[in-house]
Amino acid sequence: MRKILPKISVRSSDPRARYSDFKEIGTGVNGAVIRAAYRKKPSVQLAIKRCKLDPDQEYRAAILRELRIMSSGHTNLIKLREVTICRDDIWIAMDLMQCSVFAILCQRGIPEEYTIYITCETLKALLHLHSKGLLHRDVKCENLLLGWNGEVKLADFGLSARISRRNCDRLGTTKWMAPEVIREEYYDEKIDMWSLGITVIEMMDRVPPHYLIRDEEELFDVIATEPSPTFTYSYPSMYMRGLVAWLLDEEPSTRPSAKDVLLEIDIHVKNNLLQCATPHELARFLCQVLPQY
Repeated sequence: MRKILPKISVRSSDPRARYSDFKEIGTGVNGAVIRAAYRKKPSVQLAIKRCKLDPDQEYRAAILRELRIMSSGHTNLIKLREVTICRDDIWIAMDLMQCSVFAILCQRGIPEEYTIYITCETLKALLHLHSKGLLHRDVKCENLLLGWNGEVKLADFGLSARISRRNCDRLGTTKWMAPEVIREEYYDEKIDMWSLGITVIEMMDRVPPHYLIRDEEELFDVIATEPSPTFTYSYPSMYMRGLVAWLLDEEPSTRPSAKDVLLEIDIHVKNNLLQCATPHELARFLCQVLPQY
């Protein structure tokens, strides 16, 4: 473990001696996420993901891949702080963020200018991952975390995989899956772009497309065979609609890359065709929507 994470503190000890004030705040692909504080510095809080060290080699490889990604130091990826191994458990300590984008949606939809800013920051995270030969496979509002200063970070890399591997597993969260994932065809990083398109709709509509469909087989059929979805409950600009239609291109080969979309948004913002909030404006918006945070 120390060889894989040379810049990260890796301990073999009882984490309860180091942390206190545990409170479960969510779940990730590979384990529960809890909030905790350092015993010696109670004012410093962390998010800790607790996973079982399963003997299955593929499961262990997924955890190591997740740790490597978080230790990369990219500003738009949730940051790994330290790792503690205790018996059959691994405790993964990360930066504690203010809330997820999903927490905002529990109160209200997100206006277009904030959606554009969050989308751009997510694209930077995806551009970094894809450039390293990795895909995320679970882009959605629950996995986009927001900081007190308007930071946006992509989290939960439990389903990440190497692009070079011939991926055809139906993995992810169904409503955000690309058609080629549903059909169990070979796929690449373009599936993350589809998931981002669904996430953009989710941010403005408050729910993803096909939200009312509960039967999974029916959902598989709709995503695999029907035309790409669009906004239902919000009123985005024509340029935002065009952006989402581009992300939700049913043909993976013509679906844009993260770099393509970032360049296109930049051109639209410079020409006043799209508005993009600043980090400060997003932070102020969060305080208005979630004052208790």
